[in-house]
Amino acid sequence: MAPQTQRDEYLPPPTERFSLLGVIWKNLLTPWYNFVLTVVSLWLLYAILKPTIRWALHARWEVLPANMRILMTGPYPGEFLWRVWATLWLLGFVVGFSWGVWVRRRERVTWVLVAIPILLAAVSQGTVRLYWLGVLLAALIGWALGRRLRDRKGGLIGVLLWVFYFPAFVLLIRGFGLPEEGPAWKYHIAVQLALYVAALFVGVWAAKASWPGWIWAALAVVGLMGWAGPWSRTLFIGGVVAWLIWNGARRYAHLEGMKRFTISVGLAYIPALIFIFFAYEPLAQTWLSKVNSNYWGGLLLNLLITVFGIMFSFPLGVLFALGRRSSLPVIRLFSILYIEFIRGVPFITILFMAQVMFPILLPPEMSIDRVVRAILGVVMFAAAYMAENVRGGLQAIPKGQYEAAYALGLTATQTMLLIILPQALRNVIPVLVGQFIGLLKDTTLVTIVGLLDILGVAQSVLSNPDWIGTQREVYLFVALLFWVFSYGMSYASRRLEQALGVGQR
Repeated sequence: MAPQTQRDEYLPPPTERFSLLGVIWKNLLTPWYNFVLTVVSLWLLYAILKPTIRWALHARWEVLPANMRILMTGPYPGEFLWRVWATLWLLGFVVGFSWGVWVRRRERVTWVLVAIPILLAAVSQGTVRLYWLGVLLAALIGWALGRRLRDRKGGLIGVLLWVFYFPAFVLLIRGFGLPEEGPAWKYHIAVQLALYVAALFVGVWAAKASWPGWIWAALAVVGLMGWAGPWSRTLFIGGVVAWLIWNGARRYAHLEGMKRFTISVGLAYIPALIFIFFAYEPLAQTWLSKVNSNYWGGLLLNLLITVFGIMFSFPLGVLFALGRRSSLPVIRLFSILYIEFIRGVPFITILFMAQVMFPILLPPEMSIDRVVRAILGVVMFAAAYMAENVRGGLQAIPKGQYEAAYALGLTATQTMLLIILPQALRNVIPVLVGQFIGLLKDTTLVTIVGLLDILGVAQSVLSNPDWIGTQREVYLFVALLFWVFSYGMSYASRRLEQALGVGQR
């Protein structure tokens, strides 16, 4: 006999369950103490928001469009600002392409990403508005292309776009400096390109034909031979990079599109040489000329330090984490001393040491740029904390994983790289992203050592007599920018966790 349902177990009608008035009455107005709490909360919100709204309506927001350029790029030369916009358009395209490939459902954050360039265009003036709308247009083009290539190796293309974006970003912002030997620099670059392309061809076809590994030694000999002559730098760098490209081509030679890619590079090689020999020198002296780092500033400098800090501190932190668990006493002791010393020193002390001590420790003929010294300090500091986070992930892996890998015949190195380390990094994704966000915010401390980051530029704007009293407007805008980038990294980490099934399996 089926059990009978009691009267108090009946569900209320749908109109009482889902209507807005029903929800308000049940959760905010009944019983009596909820009603009192609701009234008190509304009064507090009114008391807080009333002066805030009044200030927002009468604030001097004109300080933002009038100083938008200097807040974004600092003293970067005006004739080269097209490089900054080129990096932003390229970034919009890469983000849009990635969104079209990897995001398969509607997300509310999509509207936030669309609103960012529109909002920045609204607070800008003149042709800058069109440039921000160009960022949005590039993102839409990338999104449409990403949706078309979603099921045709679009993920691989997206990863490659992100990998090549950061070198292109740095090269565009920095430009190219002419070496001292004069016109011969063109031929040096041509020889390097010839080595790179030749190595790409050799790598692809050697991998397909199963050629022996003596090619590695041959490329290394080519690089080492360079130390004997005046072309040492060209030949050595060419040999090393050729080996790296050969190794990469050998790994991915089985892909269907690799052969077509190789042919395309070969066809484009001759026009590239013509461009280098006949056009590159005057371009390098004009719109591709080098911009020294003392002209880098604003938000651009913060992003550069953050990108390089993440790129170099992450692998260095992984190495120190592995070194702290090493069975070799020298490596383990060095890793422990480095981690504990850096973690016991304030970040600002590391920055001062990088700016003051590095030039003293180097030979007199060698100098390191101020921005590079700041990046080295950031990398040193972040790597120590990164190592402890990764070590926590390594300790969370059960011993059975090691035993199973050894039972399959894997070596200790293969076990760590293929079995243990991927699981450890997967477990500490939230912690790592939290440190990346902290690193982004810590870059504002470089203003103490004389670099004009966005806070340094904001202080110079506020010292202008025309903008005295606009501290709240300027600092609120700076805070909003940092929140956007921090939330973007946090959202990307949540998407990565969902894709990897963190906490689910």
